[in-house]
Amino acid sequence: MIGTMLHDRWRILAELGRGGMGEVYLADHIAAGRKEAVKILMASLARDPQFVARFRREARAVNRLRHPNIVAIYDFGRLEDGRFYLAMEYADGPSILQLQRRERVLAVPRTLHLLGQLAYAVHHAHSRDVVHRDLKPGNLMVVGPDETLKVLDFGMAKIVAPDLAESAQLSSTNVIWGTPRYMAPERAMGIGDDPRSDLYSIGCIAYELVVGAPLFIGDSNAVLHAHVTREPPVPSTARPEAGIPPELDAVVTRCLAKKPNERFQTAAELYAALRRVPGYPQPKTDRRRHFVPVERAPDQLPPQPAEYGLARGALRQLAEAMLDAGAITTRLVTGVAYLRDNEQTLARCEAAQDALEHEAEAVRETVGDRERTLRFARGELQLAAESVPAPELDDALRELETRLAAAAADADRLRALEQGLASVCALRTTSLDAVKGAYDALERVVDDLLPTYGSHPSVEPLAHKLALVRQRRYSDREG
Repeated sequence: MIGTMLHDRWRILAELGRGGMGEVYLADHIAAGRKEAVKILMASLARDPQFVARFRREARAVNRLRHPNIVAIYDFGRLEDGRFYLAMEYADGPSILQLQRRERVLAVPRTLHLLGQLAYAVHHAHSRDVVHRDLKPGNLMVVGPDETLKVLDFGMAKIVAPDLAESAQLSSTNVIWGTPRYMAPERAMGIGDDPRSDLYSIGCIAYELVVGAPLFIGDSNAVLHAHVTREPPVPSTARPEAGIPPELDAVVTRCLAKKPNERFQTAAELYAALRRVPGYPQPKTDRRRHFVPVERAPDQLPPQPAEYGLARGALRQLAEAMLDAGAITTRLVTGVAYLRDNEQTLARCEAAQDALEHEAEAVRETVGDRERTLRFARGELQLAAESVPAPELDDALRELETRLAAAAADADRLRALEQGLASVCALRTTSLDAVKGAYDALERVVDDLLPTYGSHPSVEPLAHKLALVRQRRYSDREG
């Protein structure tokens, strides 16, 4: 498969993994100009008419999910050999399972950061009647320096069951979906399809992250039996040296209640409870209003405290008062001019960045949804080829391709805007450095002239004002 073209759309770059569902490949989507993950399901599934209907229904439901913590499904279809495929967002990072193998346990704040994102994603899916059914560390990817969580395979357990390799056999005719280690008691008994079973799975994951060991250990049958009959240990009791707060104990214990009606009733409730646990990280804030992709912004813009702007204004006023008082020196005149000139250049950069960010945000909000909707519709039509008249199908596919081309043009425009933003960000960083340099130079000139002009009636109050602002700035730095 490596190096081959798939459907004239993807060039297969590498194998990412394989398992009970089939194989997953990293592919370059030629038209979109980005890497995607293509999951090719087992050939045996395509021979089951019930599976075909289930596949289309569940894939359509998952495609409707739009959440930053859920891996997006772009489209689906059938290969020439009859196998089904799903094309999805490529989450470039380790899974939580890989983090566990490398680090064994995670610190409480880091665990809370990941669990909060997971609960947020699950709430979004449940609100749209999509249950995961197989939440586990291997399905949770951690992407980027901010450790953004990406949940894989929403709805997939139902799509592929009962062929999923990790499913558990209850009897010759009764098969349940999921991984025993993270399976809610009611699912272990083959009862119902309650969304609150996902919350139990989150409890199992939370326990394992802070304790460094699974909730229950043994073969599949022993673990399933333990989920049904044994009371779960309290995390802080299992690992007392970890400093696990009692509030987190309470959250995990409630998730792991045997009866669904004794757990959190929604993922939103769980999310709110996690945010109240001591150590939950505060959201990062930035003076800029919009997100600039890290990979397109090589220089992180240094923050400008409000006191820095006040200091610049106070210094300018003091320097101009000195000029009015007769301190006409080359250094003072050029110092005031250079500070003003660099501030105006910085203001132009900020205005340009604001304009680009507004335009990029407007495009960003629509381009992804347009592409996913159109690509998915194309996949549905192609699967329905046998039941739709050929002329009608061809016309519909041509119209979809035309609209996809327009969506691709929007994506190109977004890339150009983001590249422009990266350039403006770099220029703004340079301009901010120039402003700081001009400020420092003028500050030295003013300090040199204060012994001579500091007692002048128009200079003295402004000198006092600058001294107070400086004092606050230095106190903030030391704090």
